[in-house]
Order: sequence, then C-alpha cells, then structure tokens
Amino acid sequence: MKKSTISLAVAATVATSAAVHAGQYVNPGKTGQALLFPFYNADNGNSTGIHITNTTDAVKAVKVRFLEYKNSDAVLDFNLYMSPKDIFAFAVIPDANGDGAAIITGDASCTVPVLGTAGGDFPGTATENADGSTTRIQPFVNSGYSGDADSSITRSLTGHVEVIEMGVVSDETYAAAATHDSTGVPADCAALDTAWASGPWFENASAGISAPTGGLSGVAYHINVESAASFGFEATAIDGFSLSAQHTNPGSANPSISSGTSVASVQFDGAWTDYTMGSGAEAASAVLQTASLSNDVLTLPIVGGMTDWVVTFPTKRPHVDVATAADVIAPFTDNWVGSSAESSACEPVSIGRWDRETTAAAAVDTTICNGTSVIAMGAAGTGSALSASAGLTVLDYPYSEGWAKLSFNNASQSMTLASGVTRQGLPAIGFAAYKVSNGAMSYGQAAEHKTEITSSAI
Repeated sequence: MKKSTISLAVAATVATSAAVHAGQYVNPGKTGQALLFPFYNADNGNSTGIHITNTTDAVKAVKVRFLEYKNSDAVLDFNLYMSPKDIFAFAVIPDANGDGAAIITGDASCTVPVLGTAGGDFPGTATENADGSTTRIQPFVNSGYSGDADSSITRSLTGHVEVIEMGVVSDETYAAAATHDSTGVPADCAALDTAWASGPWFENASAGISAPTGGLSGVAYHINVESAASFGFEATAIDGFSLSAQHTNPGSANPSISSGTSVASVQFDGAWTDYTMGSGAEAASAVLQTASLSNDVLTLPIVGGMTDWVVTFPTKRPHVDVATAADVIAPFTDNWVGSSAESSACEPVSIGRWDRETTAAAAVDTTICNGTSVIAMGAAGTGSALSASAGLTVLDYPYSEGWAKLSFNNASQSMTLASGVTRQGLPAIGFAAYKVSNGAMSYGQAAEHKTEITSSAI
C-alpha cells in the first residue's frame, strides 16, 4: 500500500506551476467559476455582509443561491448579471416582518427577478432613497422544505451560499444592458427581464451566452452589533467547474454545485491528476475532500476568549437526500430523513484536543448532522463567539489555549477516484472564529481551517 499525505499549503505551491486542469479544482488564487461561502447567519441579531466580485472584462451571468443549514435546501435564488469589474454587495439580515432571514441590498447590479418584489407569501420591499438609490429587501422562503417535520422559516436564519457562473453574456445588446454607464448604474436592467419574459431567453436560454471563464471572487463578514464583533472570511473558489454555458431561468434549481463537469483535478503524490467521477456532485466533492480540519482554539478567560468552528459540507445534499442509507453516495454514509424530527444524515467524527505545550486530552467521538454546523469550543454556558444558536453544538475544550483536529477517519468516509486509488475524508470547508473582549469592546478574527489530503493506491 502506497500512501500520500499533502497539506493544502503544498497544494497551493504546486498550483503556481504551469499545471493544466482538465476538470474542476480548488483555485488557491481564490478566483473561479463557482464560489462557496461557508456561512451566513441572521440569528440572534447577527447579519452577514457578502461581496461578489467580477474581476474580468466580461459581462457575467451568475446564479446566486442561499441554502439553509439542515439539509441545504434552497431558501432564495436569483440570476445576477455583473458588469465588467463589478462588485455585487448585499447582507443577510433578520426579516423584520417575519421569523426568517432576508437579504438587503442597495446595489444597482441587475438581478432577475428584481429583488424587493412585493407579491407572494414572503413579500419584499423596495424603498427609494433621497440620493436616488433603491434599498431592496427580499425575505427567504421555506417552500423547499415545506414537507419536512421542521418546516419553520427559522431554518433559513443560518446556512451557506453558493455562487455559480452560468456563462459570459456575449450578446452585445444584453451585455450593454447589464454594463454600468457613466452614472455608475447598469444601462437597462429591464431589458434583461424582457429577455426572459418574452425575448430570446424565453425561447432559448443559451442564446447569446458563451462558456464561463471564471474570475469571480468573494469576501464576507459576520457581524453582531450588540457584541461589537465582526469576523471576515473568504469564499472557496472552484475553477474549471464547467466547460459550457449553463444559463437557466431564475426559477431553475440549476446550475447547482452538482452541475459541474464530472472530471476532478486533485492532488496525488504531489502532482495534479485528473479523475473522471460518476457525476458533477462527486467531482466537486473530490476536490473539496479532506481527511481532517485543524485550527487554533482560544478560550482564555482573562480576555473573555471564545472560539467557534464553522463546518460546512457544501456538496452533502446531492449525496444524502436519497430514500435509504443504501442509496447514499460516498464519501457520506447516512441519508437525510426530512420527515423525521430527529437528526439524520449524521457523520461520525473524532476530535483531538491539545494545549499550547502538546498536552493532549482524550479524543471525543461524536457526530455532525447538519449541512452547516457551528461548534462552540469550551465548557457549556461559555457562549458562542458568533452569537449562534441554529445548528450550534458545544464541544468541551479543557484548555484555555491550544488547537484541535476534527478527523473524518471512519473507513466508509472515502471515495474511489480510479481503480486502486481512494481518498479519505469528507468534502468540508469553514473557519474558526475567535472573539476576545476588552471592557465594552470586542474583537473578532477568523482563520480558515487547515486541511489534510490523504490518498492511497495499491
């Protein structure tokens, strides 16, 4: 048995070479065709600001989708048309007129449908401001999981976000309509609505759309005004996601994280290797797969230290939202049972804990069941750095400072990449959030999890 273990840092170094990828891969340069934000939270007075940036000179057609924390059911999606060098800025906030979340934006970039729509069960608002701008609020919906035992809109308060480039708008008329003019606003967003309602996209969504070229990037910050703390983090960028345009109407569930090429470009023995998987979802899982997540922990009482870990499985739903456990697609092991009020689609994990001087506590064996989870480190009642409650679990951490390692080492948590080649672990992303206090002031810091790629071949 030959075994290869390579850190993400080494993978990033290899990626700077002139490697050519035949499939989708995580771009260490932080730009790509697909962006995965591991967390949004509008619970307990929190909000999450997000920026999506088009770093290219092309007009981009982009699908933006918000997915709740339990089973990654969509709670809002729309088409976004981005001008060259454009940033689309918005925040996820508590819905002032309901119990779920909503997005708020004053950005003028074109969306279809127009955000702030007044109709439906969850009506939005559009407020004209004195400077001529418009503030739009669009609540999230629970229609995607209305048949579950927990069909509450409060499920929408926490989750993650996927952003997928559908293609480049190559039609000159519609590219010009989406492009910002000298006043800093798009020339004619209404023309894009018409294109879908009765124009060429009504007949053929691919008309005037060419293959995606990547170049999207994303940053976010989680903020709690009451505790005066903010935590910034970046999106994971997958490049080479699709070789062809996937322009769909605003109500379509596609493209999604499952819609990419079935070819995955991953690290094996220090080199990029292309593997053809059974589906786009499996390819995305392969490029995100890690045997463990590691990060620092700070719970030092003298500075009011708190640490939360965000752990998100962005490809979990297409693997586990199946009829029986026997139908689950590797590397996941348990299926989602939405009709049950009990936790399901749970994955075993082992968590090692060390202090600063290498003293080790006994490992904790537990499970993670949600698509997006928050783990508060420390004794019960210590509190959550992110002021989270939905999807929150508490892990006893016996030291004031140190680090921890969350391992996916169950033998079934593995994928076959090719004949004789397997990879251990689960597709996971996320970060650790650290909060310290100094009197009335609080300070926040976020650090992306460290990953471990473990492959083996006969």
